[in-house]
Amino acid sequence: MSQGEKIPLLKVPQWLDSWAVGGWHPQDGLDEPPHHFYVSSIPLRTLYALSDVRRRDMSARKQANPQPGYQRPHERERSGKIARYLQYGYPLSSQRSLDPNEHRDLIHPGWLPGSVLVNLLPEGAKRTRSGEELALQPQYATSIVQDGGTSFLILPELLGSEKRLPDNALAPFEVIDGQHRLFAIAEGFDPGDDYCVPVVLFDNLSPAWQAYLFWVINVEPKKINPSLAFDLYPELRNQKWLESGEAITVYREHRAQELTEILWRHPESPWRERIELFGNRIAGHVSNAAFIRTLMASFVRPWGPEEKIGGLFGSIDRHGKNYVLPWKRAQQAAFLIRIWQKLEEAVGRSDASWVKACKRDKTQAALQIEAERHAAFVGQYSLLATDQGVRAVSVIFNALCQANYEPLALDAWQNDAFSETTDDASVTEALEELSALAAINAFLTSVSCALIDGFDWRTSSFPGLTPEQRNAQAIYRGSSGYAALQRAVLETLCSSQDTAVSEAAKGAEALLGWLQ
Repeated sequence: MSQGEKIPLLKVPQWLDSWAVGGWHPQDGLDEPPHHFYVSSIPLRTLYALSDVRRRDMSARKQANPQPGYQRPHERERSGKIARYLQYGYPLSSQRSLDPNEHRDLIHPGWLPGSVLVNLLPEGAKRTRSGEELALQPQYATSIVQDGGTSFLILPELLGSEKRLPDNALAPFEVIDGQHRLFAIAEGFDPGDDYCVPVVLFDNLSPAWQAYLFWVINVEPKKINPSLAFDLYPELRNQKWLESGEAITVYREHRAQELTEILWRHPESPWRERIELFGNRIAGHVSNAAFIRTLMASFVRPWGPEEKIGGLFGSIDRHGKNYVLPWKRAQQAAFLIRIWQKLEEAVGRSDASWVKACKRDKTQAALQIEAERHAAFVGQYSLLATDQGVRAVSVIFNALCQANYEPLALDAWQNDAFSETTDDASVTEALEELSALAAINAFLTSVSCALIDGFDWRTSSFPGLTPEQRNAQAIYRGSSGYAALQRAVLETLCSSQDTAVSEAAKGAEALLGWLQ
């Protein structure tokens, strides 16, 4: 394929005056969209070569000014099945145990008549890929030109023996829908230049409009469930046009429920079987409803003009713009589990007087919820095992991670796995990946140690407290105790001797403002 090769395009005008009645919202990425798109036939291998559907690179660099833009996750089983379908058609695509050489009568055409939906990036466009901001270089850009009344797509010259762009280059095509047809080539199957697919091309469509298209094609017709859609296309989490319906509520409430259930059941979770799903009241346990409300008030909350701080799993403020961290369920659950693991480890190492008092107290020990677990962490007299404590931990860690976003390089953690439901194995895999991210783990450890060593987490009903101590701890009881505990915990972190912790805490204090 030489530079300047032209692919003919069919221009498709689509516009109604009624669309403009509501006005446009450039501040949300929803400026006036194009009044047309294009349809073409492009070799599948060429489409793959120019599309940003490559495997991710985990060694991403920190970014100072993140921009929106996501790579869709890759489901290898699905793309492998499509690759076999292309070669042998159905039913051999679904029966891998059958050898095509022995069942030639079952070989049929592997037609793909459905269109791949693609957005063309203009030269200089910027996107974030694996935590690194990339710009589309001139030598890799495509363009649409008019020649004799016909539209043509001008392709760039592909470099290297593999006839594809370098892995560190931003590709000119963004695949909005149909990526797994392209991933079939990543499985090692090369269909040649004679296997073409129909392609619908939009020119310089914003990520917000791309999210809109993905929604109306895949979610509204109920091809996939909404919760999965927010993992497949994270940009959906901050779309205001979804606010008027139930879909965004489905994500926030259902995601909080999903994460709570994972915390309750995962073998490595410090909250395993300590969240009461059916309304029982047990000392050292927290109710399912309380955990869900806490996540919706912290990690899963949205950011916008009416919100001072968003959630890492919802949307957040990055340099004055609404931004979504594209972690999926397994990553989100692993991150929550890791926070509580670090807190429990800090309790086990601490020499704080309140921790020692919990361990010595016979009543506390007798009522300890789980054998060989520290009473200061799971006992009925520990605020860490109460609704107020869970809320404080969640709100504070959510704010701290946003205040320390760039040093933690949260965008660098990429994970391609996704499914309709999140099983324990995928969470375990995410925990293993998370263990390799030194900056995140070191920060969570430092904060946890400062929280446990510097703050008294005993409840006011702890046996043996002096009247003064009991009065001091009593302010954390009841509905007013939520905000009081959060403020007190953050004040402790602000005065920490660990500079990284204290600076992040001061930043979190400014973000919270105070909310809770």
